[in-house]
Amino acid sequence: MKNYSAIILAAGYSTRMGSFKPIINLAGKTPIQRCIELFKNCEISNIIVVTGYLNEHIKKELEDIKINSNDIKVVINDKYSEGMYSSITVGVEALSKETDAFFILPVDIPSVRECTVKKMMQSYEKIKGGILYPIFAKVKGHPTLVPYSLAQEILGSYPEGGLRELLNQHKKQWYCEIVTDRGILLDMDTKEDFNALLEHISVYPFPDLQECMEILRLCNVKHEAIEHMKSVAEFAKRVSIMLNEKGYNLNVNYIYSGALLHDVAKGAKNHAEQGAKIVEGFGYGCLMEIIHEHMKLKTEHEIGEKEIVYLCDKLIKGKTLVTLEERFYDAFARYEDISDITEKIYEKYLDAKIIKEKVENRLGRHLETLSKKI
Repeated sequence: MKNYSAIILAAGYSTRMGSFKPIINLAGKTPIQRCIELFKNCEISNIIVVTGYLNEHIKKELEDIKINSNDIKVVINDKYSEGMYSSITVGVEALSKETDAFFILPVDIPSVRECTVKKMMQSYEKIKGGILYPIFAKVKGHPTLVPYSLAQEILGSYPEGGLRELLNQHKKQWYCEIVTDRGILLDMDTKEDFNALLEHISVYPFPDLQECMEILRLCNVKHEAIEHMKSVAEFAKRVSIMLNEKGYNLNVNYIYSGALLHDVAKGAKNHAEQGAKIVEGFGYGCLMEIIHEHMKLKTEHEIGEKEIVYLCDKLIKGKTLVTLEERFYDAFARYEDISDITEKIYEKYLDAKIIKEKVENRLGRHLETLSKKI
């Protein structure tokens, strides 16, 4: 395996944000901590943090979070006022000579997923000296993975357009890694950006709506199936919120994203099993169980996240809320002469009926009435 390093750029003024971005509280962790943990968790040991403005504040933060100094090299860019490229050169100069390729990540892009970095490294093993960009919804993001062979060129030039201009001169070396991680695009230049980032992080480790839609797009899922999944997801979210108000502790994000992707392999043989493998391949193994069991539950009529998705899927026909009898009518009619299939259909119907009764008893109302305004 190649030897990877990472450069985290944290030398700027944070002017537009109004607060010093590297050490702002972002859902319990600072951006500098999140960026460092990202690379450490991907087993990258040569991590360089480039500081400049308020350097002592960053050093204090690293001490407070007890980052092992043997893993992190902090270098100061005395010319940080000249812009980001000056920080890049300081970071590159500090790289180990044993580096094969290095990631460059601005500290204000702190929600990149580990699966993205790991996927990039896995793909880079097959690339000879290329420049690798992560792509979400056809848009390039961060971090960029750069070959060490460009180090001297980076150090020996100062292009007006910064690193982008320099890398544009090497387009023949460009490669793209398609990911379903919107974090590669989310910075925090303004307070509005910061709030959007907070909302995105609040869903972790599950994919948010846009990430789910990108997965469905990449899998060429039909429009009708997507509309069904969106309807199931909205209904399941509503039911789970109501149950939580009655004392349950359901993870609404888990339910919502699981419902949005439960039919991602619709049309394939054993589509529930195949769907679970698909989401795992995109880096969302956390959704495997809920997708794998949306056709056949392994539990005994509990009221948990996967049971809610299972039930709500059975109550939504296309985009319409229906009764269980209406939902199962066609299946019973189609296979009425095939006893073993009819038996399996009845088992699914009975599972849904029992869960539905438990939910309704807790809510004190029939689920079919939720299509009406409360």
